[in-house]
Formats: sequence, structure tokens, C-alpha cells
Amino acid sequence: MDRAERAKQFAPFDALRGLREALERKELEHERQEKRARTDEETEALERVLPLLVRGKRARALFFEGGFYLEARGVIEDVDLVHRTLRIGDGVLSFDDLYCVRLLGEGEA
Repeated sequence: MDRAERAKQFAPFDALRGLREALERKELEHERQEKRARTDEETEALERVLPLLVRGKRARALFFEGGFYLEARGVIEDVDLVHRTLRIGDGVLSFDDLYCVRLLGEGEA
């Protein structure tokens, strides 16, 4: 028996097609969280930092989306005070979904 044929014996076997994907989806559903209200301290901190956000600066933002708390890092592309959105890279974040925004220094990633 050549090596290729022998290796087939040890290849992973997926007896129930799609089971792995269904389990991953169920796990994600289980990890979902309810959106919590911002604390007064978080709101005050956001109000202090929002005027400092300008295009071209690097920032890190904690936000809520689709049942998960996520983090965006990158260059600020736009701050729209009318529509109350912040664009970091390709992502557009609503001010209502922001929990924390921090400007990053030159050496921070």
C-alpha cells in the first residue's frame, strides 16, 4: 500500500455532514449577550473623548454588535456628529453602541 492510500485511513471522518457547523452556530448563540446600559462613568468618558477624535488618529473602540462586545482598532476615517457615527477602518460604529474609545499613541497597535 503506497503512502497516499495509507494516509486516507487516518483522514478525519465527518459522519454527520454539517454537524460541526451546526454546533459552532449553537455555541455562538449560547455566547450571545444582552446589550447593557452604559454606566454614568462610561458616558462621561465618551463625552470627554469624542471631541478629541479626528481623522487620521489611531483609536481603539469597544462596541456592541449582534449580541457581542467587540473591539475595533485602527485609523479614524471619519467622525460624523450629525449621524452620530465613528468610522475606524472599514467599520462604522454608532455612538449608541460605543462603550469606550481610547486614542492610541504612535507605538501602540
